[in-house]
Amino acid sequence: MKKFGAVLVFVLASAAASASHAATAINMDSEPRTITVTEGGNRVEVVIPAGETAQICPSGCFVTMPDGDRAALTGSETIEISGGKGRVR
Repeated sequence: MKKFGAVLVFVLASAAASASHAATAINMDSEPRTITVTEGGNRVEVVIPAGETAQICPSGCFVTMPDGDRAALTGSETIEISGGKGRVR
């Protein structure tokens, strides 16, 4: 669990440094949701707490939503998670 937390902190810190060009994931649900981000050959699970927002994919990535749907992002999109499903806007 500590390793996962360290990876999550690294991903979020890296994304924050490039937040102006990063995609945004918003969890509108009342429970945490997990998305899988694949960027540059690295795959990381990002847990987004209920009602929180995370910056991801500063230079494009593939995202697997909580319901298993996948999307390719360029880094400027917003993902809205509601009802356990993600929608790219």
